[in-house]
Amino acid sequence: MYGTLKKYVLIALLFTVSACQCKKEHVDPPAPPAPPQDTYLVTSIRINGIPKDSLVYNNQQQLIERWDYNTSYHQWQNYISFIYAADGYLKTALYYNENDNPLKSRSQKDSLAWTMGKVTIYTTFYRDLGEAISGYDTSSLQMNNSRLLSLAGSKDTFYLNIGVFGEMVQYEEYLYQQQDISHFTGLNYVNIRGGQPVKDVYSYDMRYNNQINPLFRYLAKNPILLRKVTADLQNIVYRGYPFLASEHYVTNIRSASTDMPVTYYTPDTLKYPLEQRFNSSTIITYRYKIIKAP
Repeated sequence: MYGTLKKYVLIALLFTVSACQCKKEHVDPPAPPAPPQDTYLVTSIRINGIPKDSLVYNNQQQLIERWDYNTSYHQWQNYISFIYAADGYLKTALYYNENDNPLKSRSQKDSLAWTMGKVTIYTTFYRDLGEAISGYDTSSLQMNNSRLLSLAGSKDTFYLNIGVFGEMVQYEEYLYQQQDISHFTGLNYVNIRGGQPVKDVYSYDMRYNNQINPLFRYLAKNPILLRKVTADLQNIVYRGYPFLASEHYVTNIRSASTDMPVTYYTPDTLKYPLEQRFNSSTIITYRYKIIKAP
């Protein structure tokens, strides 16, 4: 009797092991990793047909140079070279002038120190083709909790110290909805004692779509590049529309005097728009050169 019971127990165990092995054999394999996403790089920007920004990247897809276009000589000439820290945020900016010879001279060096809520910029100025130091300066930019630019300049009144008495306030302020600039204010106020005060203030509210702006990942970690790229010559005076510093593409810009819709042209062969048009009393057209990173 005991031998028969033992035999049935062994048979039951064999069936249990076999069932477990079959169950393991039918476990779904892990899903394959997602294919890598292509990276697209903006290499140049034109406004109304005039070259504005030329952007150069290294093999690690870091934006390392921004060039200015000389409209007199019809060529890209002066440029800024960027060096980044290990976390990807800007550490050093070197400014170069290309002379007619052509000689290249360094005119300025900015060293950036990032702290909570602020970026301090220590500037050294050069002369004699960059061989001699001509002076120093220190400035700061305020950042929000996401390390995005929130204030450039000063909202406090201070006195001019150049033998002229008066007050001056200059600043650019950025307010965000998530990582998109929802409101921008620029103000310039100068009051010379004995003269008439001069005040110029302009502000915009901006709305966006869901398409990712390929410049955002670079401008968000480089406030110097951000201010250069968004400082556009429009309507005779320098009034930058800072939408390129936002994560998404802008669809509408509203000021006190106008409501300006923004439209795009995207060819079937491109992932990103080739052209951006502001439909207002003065039509402003941005045209981009966008390439896929190798």
